[in-house]
This record gives sequence, C-alpha cells and structure tokens, in this order.
Amino acid sequence: MSDGVGDNKWIPKEEGNTDAADRIVWSTRQIDDLLVAMDQGYRPKIKLPFYEGRQFLKKGNIVFEYTDDEITELARCAKDIVYFAEKYAVVMTDEGIQQVKLRDYQKVMLRNFQNDRFNIVLAARQMGKTVTASIFNAWYVTFNMDKNTLLLANKSDSTKEIIDKAKTVIENLPFFMKPGIIKYDVMNVRCDNGCRLIGQSTTAKSGIGFTIHNLYLDEFAHIHPSIAESFYENVYPTLSSSKVSRITITSTPNGFNKFYEIYAAADRGDNEYLATRIDWWQHPDRDDAWYKRELANLGSIEGFNKQYGNEFVSSSNLLLDPVDMKKMRKRMKPYVHHDFDEFDYISIDVKGFLEWDPAFDIETCADKENFWVFSVDIAEGNGGDSSVINVFKVEPMNSNEIKNVVNPGAMYDFFKFEQVARFKSNEHVIEDFAKVLYTLAVDIFNSENVKMIVEYNTYGTVLFQYLRSIFPQRNDFDDEMVVKFKHRHDSKTLKPGIKLKSDNKAIFCQNFAKLYKINRLDLTDEVTVTEASLFGVLPNGSYGAQMGNDDIIMTCITATEFFNTTDYADFVEEMLDFIDPSVHNEMEGILYKDSDQQGDLQYDIYDLLK
Repeated sequence: MSDGVGDNKWIPKEEGNTDAADRIVWSTRQIDDLLVAMDQGYRPKIKLPFYEGRQFLKKGNIVFEYTDDEITELARCAKDIVYFAEKYAVVMTDEGIQQVKLRDYQKVMLRNFQNDRFNIVLAARQMGKTVTASIFNAWYVTFNMDKNTLLLANKSDSTKEIIDKAKTVIENLPFFMKPGIIKYDVMNVRCDNGCRLIGQSTTAKSGIGFTIHNLYLDEFAHIHPSIAESFYENVYPTLSSSKVSRITITSTPNGFNKFYEIYAAADRGDNEYLATRIDWWQHPDRDDAWYKRELANLGSIEGFNKQYGNEFVSSSNLLLDPVDMKKMRKRMKPYVHHDFDEFDYISIDVKGFLEWDPAFDIETCADKENFWVFSVDIAEGNGGDSSVINVFKVEPMNSNEIKNVVNPGAMYDFFKFEQVARFKSNEHVIEDFAKVLYTLAVDIFNSENVKMIVEYNTYGTVLFQYLRSIFPQRNDFDDEMVVKFKHRHDSKTLKPGIKLKSDNKAIFCQNFAKLYKINRLDLTDEVTVTEASLFGVLPNGSYGAQMGNDDIIMTCITATEFFNTTDYADFVEEMLDFIDPSVHNEMEGILYKDSDQQGDLQYDIYDLLK
C-alpha cells in the first residue's frame, strides 16, 4: 500500500527536512483526511497527532495550523461559555453521547461560574448540576494557561464520575479546539497549555502542597463535618489570597453544617460567594403531575423533601409544607431601598434596614383607598434580637384566587395581605425605632388607614410611650392605630398589642399556615422567605427558627390574627366602596352560589367576636 489514499491529500506539510515525523504541521483538513484514510485501512508510518493512538485525544505539543474561522471560533468560545456549551459540549445519556440541551438555570450557573470567582449552588437532585460543573471545568482547562483544577467529592467514585464527565466534553470537541494531552490517567489530566485536571476524594489534607487555581467541591454538604471543616480551613485561605483562584461548591442540603454556613452567609450577602438555588420545579419536565407521582412513589412528603425539597431541615418539622414553600419561593424577590425625605428630617438612616417590594408603587402609600397593616416586633436594639416592621397591604384576591375560595362565609374571606415593605434592625435603639415607625405610619402612609399589630413584650409599653410623645410639637399618633387583643384567654377586655404565650403561639402558627395555603397571605421578600423555610417545631415542642432568626416570620404570623378583629371588618367594608365592580361581582357570584341570600357581608364578624 502507498503512503496515502487516493491523491494522498491527507499528507501534511513538513517543516524543513530534519526529523520530519516530529515536525509535521497539522490542520483540521489533514486530520479529517487522515481519519478517513485510516478508516479505509491505511496504517501510517509517521508519528500520529493522537495521544497514545487514541483518535479522540489531541497529542500534546504538535504543530497545528489554524484557519481564520477556527481562530475566531476559539476566541468566541473562550469569551462565551454558554455558546461553547450549546455548540460543542456533549453528555452521556441513556441514549448514548448527545449534544447538551441547557436549561435556563444551567445557563445562569455557567455564566456565574465564568464571571464570579466564588460560587455556591444549592440544588435539588437530578437537576444536572454536576454536568453543568463538568462543562465549566472542561472549558476552564481548554481556554486557560498554566492553571490547576482540583475536583473533590465525598466519595472517590463520585469524583471519578465528575472527572469522566469533563473528559467526555474534551474528547468530543472538534480537533482544533481540543487541548493537547500530556497525561491522561483516571484522575489526572495534564494538557500542553499547562493546565491540569485532578480528581480526589475529600480528606482533611486534600489539595495541601498543590497549587490550586480552580477548586470544585461536589456534594460538599455530605462530607463528614470534621473533614469538611478541616479541609476548608486549610485550603480556603490560599485560594482567597490569590487574585485568580476560584471556588465552586455544589450540593444538595444535609442539615446544618459547613455547606449551610457558607450558603446561608452568601444568601444574606455576608461573604464573597454568589449563592444560586436550583429548585425541582425549575426543571422543564417537572410539574405538579410529576410532583404527585414522585410523592406517591416515595411514600411521604418527608421522603420527597429529602430527595428534592432543598430544605436544610426535615419537612416534618417545618411549619409550611413543600407545596407552600414552592409557591413562596417562586414569588420571592430581593427588596430594594427607597429614599424618603421624611427620614432625613429626623436624621435617621434606614438604608439597609427598610426595603420595599420593587414592584410596589411608593406613591400610593397615602392614597385614601389603600389600607395597611403594620406588624411590629420590638427589641432593645443592642445588637441582639431585631426590631421589625412588616408592612402589608390589604387587597382583594385576584380572579384565580377568588375562584379557588372554598365555602366562603362572607366577603371578608376574599381579601388578603400583600407584603410590600420590611424594616429589620438590631442597631436602632427603641427611641429611634419609634421614630421610624411613627414616620412610616403617620408621615409616609395615610395614618387613618393604618393599623398596627404590636407584639406586647418587655419593650411594648416603652414603645407606646415613645409613639405618644416622640414628636411633641406635631404628634398625630392615635392609640386607635394599635389593634387591641385579649392578653389572657379568659380576659373580658381588649388591650393594645398582641401577647405571645405558650398557650397561643402554636395556635397562631397553625392559623398562619392554613391562611397561607388558602392565599390569604402573599409573602415576597426573599429574607422573609428564608426565615419561613427554616421555621417549625423545635425539639421542646414550641415553634421557632431551626437555625438563624425568626423575627420577620413571627411578624407575619402575628399579622394574620388581624383577620379575626373588627378592625379588619371595618377595612373590608370601606374597601368595598373602592374595589373594581367586576371583582366585587365575582366575589358575590362565589359567595352566593347555591344560596338565596343576598347582601354584601352575609355573616357579621362583629357578632362572631362578641
């Protein structure tokens, strides 16, 4: 057989006339022609451009001539990882090797991995987080110089799976894009661009003595706590001190451990990590029907939550079930700050403490047709517990919510609370907190349409005194703004404020859960949602935060007691004069369905409360 096939078009150019076998200038066209020739039976006599004869790997340090189009493509892929992934990345599926089809959240993850040095991802099972991270790691070693990537997991088999996924991407790149391979072991890949891809199982000493530029930790929450703590304390300082090193951490939750500590801090904005949460319902193939099937297959909400719930505590201990948490998380958003001249006048800085729903129109605060509930919890303001003002707008339900009301007894049942603002601070002393509360309720909102639910605790009396006297020359605070409740179950009189005690806290919590399920409460602040996700039954049988704080969620719980007051009834009766007639008619249509009775309210809340 001759040295070629056909017209020998595959034979590459040679540089000079010395050691031609090692000085061949390869190109994509020549590689393609060579592969065709070899498929037809040709056995070349020269050194091949493949690592150890493996046609899917590019040999290191070969001379390669790129076309202009290839150079342009390399530059584009280096700049845009999503473009790279969607055009060139492949994954192993049940049907074999296939081109990856990125979901929206995977695109977000890849952009975050590319643009931010420190990333932490909380993800439900089987969401493709490991595949996404493998694409990033393959991209990183392909388009960098002299960088070391260390891949760690809780088990050696898991680490091998991760590095295999990255290898699959590299092996299936077009030849011109492949990094040249110097070493290609099970857990160690070394490229001719100076990059390395190393896999290890996580121990306390993993990575020690090794210069790490890109660290990927998979299922970090499932590494033994003592190992995770020791490893992180040893490795993190060396990476954080570098201007180019990066860390990517992904995991499903597994209780309160190092992963939770880092993720929770990132979610609060207290560290440099960018927190990303991937919930099961973000997968395009997972809907309510899928949820019901999985719930039936797993046998319980607890079983489902363990696999897919993304919760750090057992669902059996949480106040809200996974369905309600799903609804709440889908609606949550970061709140934003607004400047008000009124706070400048009293020389109190509320930036970082008072935040608003970005969709809320602050120009409507004082409108006469709008009605508000302020749920207030007061603390000392010495760096311990936080003082909170949670602002809710009383609103008629939307059309879908109205249609889903089951057995309404009155028009009162068609109204809800919408969270619009939240103040939280453990720095403002009681006097300053009183000034903030007064300014909001009297100067910014229409005080005639504001009611306050104030937890009557150690500092409640002090707060009321301040509210009555804080601005003596212009004080418009009215005691009637504070909703009255029984402070003992056997009391015959109502007093300002609501008292939380062992015999009513559990009842309030359960009522809150029921009202949220039937759409009587809309919580959108991401800080509030975080607290809700960790609130439930404690080992002593009481309700509270499983981890962290519960100051905000408790104001949500106490706020719902407003529904059982005549003040709420007064609000509804006034609002019926303002709401859209079509909405009013829709409510009546549901209320009086299968009934001969007519009239706005049907039952009288005043009689019920006597």
